[in-house]
Amino acid sequence: MEKLVLKPLLLFVIIILIYCLAIPVDIMEIDSAQYATIAQEMILRNDYLHVFDRGSEYLDKPPFIFWITAAFYHLFGMGTFAFKFPSILFSCLGIFATYKLARIYYSKETAVIAALILATTQGYFHFNNDVRTDTYLTNSVITAVWLICEYLRNNKWLYMLSGFAMIGIAMLSKGPLGLIIPVIAIGGDLLIRREWKSIFKWEWLIGIFVILIVLSPMLIGLYEQFDLHPEKIVNEKTGVSGLRFFFWEQSFGRITGENVWKNDTGPFFFVPNIAWSFMPWSLPLFCAVFQEFFDLIKRQGYLKNKIEWISLLGLIIPFIALSQSHYKLPHYIYVVFPFAAILTASFLIRLQLPEFTNKLRIINLIQSIVLAFVWVLAGLIFIWFFPLENWLLIIVGIFGVIGYVYLVLNERKNQLKYFISVSLITVLSANVLIACQFYPSILKYQAGGAVAKEILKKGIDPKEIFIYRLSARSLDVITHSVIIEKSLPFFMEKISAGETMYIVTDYQGVLDFKAQGYSISIITEKPNHAATLITLEFLIPESRTKALSKYYLLKIKN
Repeated sequence: MEKLVLKPLLLFVIIILIYCLAIPVDIMEIDSAQYATIAQEMILRNDYLHVFDRGSEYLDKPPFIFWITAAFYHLFGMGTFAFKFPSILFSCLGIFATYKLARIYYSKETAVIAALILATTQGYFHFNNDVRTDTYLTNSVITAVWLICEYLRNNKWLYMLSGFAMIGIAMLSKGPLGLIIPVIAIGGDLLIRREWKSIFKWEWLIGIFVILIVLSPMLIGLYEQFDLHPEKIVNEKTGVSGLRFFFWEQSFGRITGENVWKNDTGPFFFVPNIAWSFMPWSLPLFCAVFQEFFDLIKRQGYLKNKIEWISLLGLIIPFIALSQSHYKLPHYIYVVFPFAAILTASFLIRLQLPEFTNKLRIINLIQSIVLAFVWVLAGLIFIWFFPLENWLLIIVGIFGVIGYVYLVLNERKNQLKYFISVSLITVLSANVLIACQFYPSILKYQAGGAVAKEILKKGIDPKEIFIYRLSARSLDVITHSVIIEKSLPFFMEKISAGETMYIVTDYQGVLDFKAQGYSISIITEKPNHAATLITLEFLIPESRTKALSKYYLLKIKN
């Protein structure tokens, strides 16, 4: 049988290199820059158990992303490489684990396609640039599931211990979700198969002990920082327990409504988000899920005879649970992507059966149209919105378009090979352009970073800088310091006492200081637009200035 994927190892090397193209790009605000600065603050304080954010008590995300970033800062110095490179390493681990898990139940070709699908989802390209806690959660969860499945297959303790250690890391990344998803995926599979001996293994108690060992530094830090100090005001409340927050409020509290974070985005929020973030494989994913439920209802004995339930349960149950949360962001759903990749790969291989020939032709037609829209969008971005000037990138774009057109117009002897090839050539070439042109172009308008570069260029001591009315985390990232936000009365007191103040603020802040009658020198002003909140007005060059605000670096004296 003809191979569906030629030279897969070379393909994975290319994918990882594309991940690395985003390393030199500035760290994005808000979340990524905040995580980077918290790690910096750990180093500056020489305190890794207690977490602070610009001098304030921090109780939100578990500390793994701060710890691993701080470790790489120590090794390579503070900068984008040390922040983004561990994310890429974990992604490689997650992709390998997806391959190994799929290989337990399916053919080698299915496993290769599953890993390839995961590695080339738009979500994976995105979260290896805009690094979040979900990067570490997703890859730790799938690695834990693979290792524990290997243990169930061959009973080797090394797999069991390392699997539960990875669950511990997943929990250190984003709370109890790191335990719940493996329990749902593996436990649900064992329950459906009625493998009672595996369900009631006494060795699971050892696994729980391993998890507690991994969690212990964080638990000690939470207890010392919060539980021993109920008088502290944290998230506008007193009597806050760090341990309760971690085990309950941070995850389950978003479903019950106890967590302070709420945006009430609705139960179907993740459906359109998966549609774009799982691109170019979202169409076969939706078809695979539909086919699974159709078979479950219509095919006699399907419940008993299905090869594995891990991928379907690992996708559907967390999807439903996360959809009930009162606070949702697009990247929260990335944790199900490895399971979705395996489910999609097994469905694509199944499409080679004679009874699916017509369905595959229809899927190919729809995919060709969808990818045509992708190329039209790429044309708008790289010809009109942010025109390409680098000839190497222009060549990449031209070869991508030529490859897509050639595949569409050529005779399709193997429909499935065509589907995989046309999807890969589109997503790989598009993401080279995104990493090397789109991200750098929009981050020119991240004013905090631009102001920080001016501060360093002019030799101003970052310790003398304060902010007013802004977050501007990229100030801290680029100056490698902790820049504190202060209120207007603070500045009035200092200036009245004869101190000269350097302040980064917005236009309203400038007006506030002018209203006090101070002598204001504008050292620099930079245009600003949030890199993670792109609008059409911002993208269109003719209207871009209307979408921009400004940040100012002020020197103020009485």
